[in-house]
Amino acid sequence: MDGVGRQRRRTAVLAAGDLARLGAVLDRPRVPLEVPPAWHWACLAEPTRQADLGSDGHPRRGLFMPPIAATRRMFASGEITFSGPLRAGQETELVETIASVEEKAGASGPLTFVTVDRALSQSGAVRLSERQTIVFTDAPPAPRTPDESEPPTAEWSRETATDPVLLFAFSAATSNTHRIHYDRAYATAVEGYPDLVVHGPLIALLLLEAMPARPVRRFSFRALKPTYVGETVLARGRQVDGGAALWAEVQGAVVMTARAEF
Repeated sequence: MDGVGRQRRRTAVLAAGDLARLGAVLDRPRVPLEVPPAWHWACLAEPTRQADLGSDGHPRRGLFMPPIAATRRMFASGEITFSGPLRAGQETELVETIASVEEKAGASGPLTFVTVDRALSQSGAVRLSERQTIVFTDAPPAPRTPDESEPPTAEWSRETATDPVLLFAFSAATSNTHRIHYDRAYATAVEGYPDLVVHGPLIALLLLEAMPARPVRRFSFRALKPTYVGETVLARGRQVDGGAALWAEVQGAVVMTARAEF
């Protein structure tokens, strides 16, 4: 499909104000000058004109993303490698490249997986490399069911109650205009969800925030099931060789798994 190899670049000063807005959402009392793991999602957002937004609130497909017709878009997984500190107040370059577009058969219909590579550099050196996988589908959301097996024993756990204000604030902090996170009528009538959808990256950040403070070398996560506004996210984890196994639970179901390497 058209789009593989397409690239866009943006150079701007990494703003402390962007980090402060995300820090407020995460209830951080102070925001460090060095960007905490995955907080780069609040930085260097690509400005998009109203005329270039699609009906779902995202930039129209065919501009950067391939011209995929499927209605629903979901953040499936991510993998981030931290090779040096990103610092606020410094000029930063973000390079995004569409690495692959794959069509697959799903249980409820065809799926299109788009892999986007992202690299953030300061002073001529790449400080962060990221691979995002986005899935597009016309299949209706599957009902979430409790897991049959028990999750592993957690060594730490933190609860976060979700509400419309949290979802809106996170959308604003990360410049995410996807309507499933703040427009209930759209989320239910058009995309078929039972309510507003909690952002996958927000759940991933809750996992990192709940973990005991350690320098993180690599972080990967995979979304398994949707989470809806009003539900409480349990961010849990345990130490494993070389890092931590992380997972998020909602009403008896594991909705995301992740791993941090130290």
